Amino acid sequence: MDRKRKHLIRLGAGVAAGLGAAAIAWAGVAANAEEPADPKGDFEAQIIGGGDVVDGQYPWLVGLGSPGEGTPYERQFCGGSVIAEDVVLTAAHCVEDVTDPEELVVFSGAIDLESEDVVETSVAAVHVAEDYNDPIAMSNDWALLKLDEALDVEPIALATEPEEYDLLETAGWGDTGEGFPTTAQWVEVPFVSDADCEAAYPDEVDAQTMLCAGDLENGGVDSCQGDSGGPIMTPAGDEQVLVGIVSWGYGCAEPNQPGVYGEVADFNDAIDEVIAGWE
Repeated sequence: MDRKRKHLIRLGAGVAAGLGAAAIAWAGVAANAEEPADPKGDFEAQIIGGGDVVDGQYPWLVGLGSPGEGTPYERQFCGGSVIAEDVVLTAAHCVEDVTDPEELVVFSGAIDLESEDVVETSVAAVHVAEDYNDPIAMSNDWALLKLDEALDVEPIALATEPEEYDLLETAGWGDTGEGFPTTAQWVEVPFVSDADCEAAYPDEVDAQTMLCAGDLENGGVDSCQGDSGGPIMTPAGDEQVLVGIVSWGYGCAEPNQPGVYGEVADFNDAIDEVIAGWE
């Protein structure tokens, strides 16, 4: 693995045609893998310690993919979170080069992307954060998708203030070290302070718009390629909130290299403004 190449190891697994060049432009190829002939091929780094999401655990978790033939599993490349009945929050790097919303669909209604219960919804509009990559690369890594119709899905609330946490939860259909699962996976990840995150990635972390999570000492728990755009949340409970968006890192689940997430509390006001303009 060439660790000197930049980030985006959380990139969408398939990275649909038309999005692939944009999403991979920053990194060349995913930093945790040799470029495979099969985009859902095997990778060296692993997500260890996770497990299957169960029905109802994260109703707001959705997959982002391309329209066309094949199962949703074959077309999914990023994750997202439903934050209003017809709005999905995802990562800017998943959709930054989309020129037509018809290039995208959202998969909801089932945690198994090969289930007949998956609902496929088209996208009416895309908003990429205007300050994405400012002041440094991967800052403000968020985007909104306006859907053609409302989803029968419980939205997740957004964090409103930056906080330090103990454990967080992240989920998605990304690489597990044994390939890409059809059923979404989830894992608990320890919160990492801004100071420790900046020490892990000198001069590459914007503490204002990013937060980190992972086991610094041991590694072994993390989001990975294919989880981009998906949620990192407070632990399950009545007040569970979305605190971040899967964004970037070096490798997956490795010691001293935590996952980096867009910090929702920093840009929730901008998110509200975009949604209000769509109403």
